[in-house]
Amino acid sequence: MPPSPKLRVTASCHCPDGYRLELRRHDPQGINPRELLLTLVEMSDPAATGGEQEVVYTEHTDSAYDTVSIVPGGPSSVRVEQVD
Repeated sequence: MPPSPKLRVTASCHCPDGYRLELRRHDPQGINPRELLLTLVEMSDPAATGGEQEVVYTEHTDSAYDTVSIVPGGPSSVRVEQVD
């Protein structure tokens, strides 16, 4: 049985000293099943240095998404591109 397709979302965010960022699936999802909502979570981490930080969200899914939105404060939506 082949593995389910993998969705990968990357974002670059500015983060202050002492914090790290993580993308998580937003709960609840919105009313549009073809839009994935992710939450940008800021967590205290005394060892973390500030500046630009890349955050990555990955999941195996059979759902077909058209757009991804990061809340709060992210772009309203970003189109999903299929990469082989």
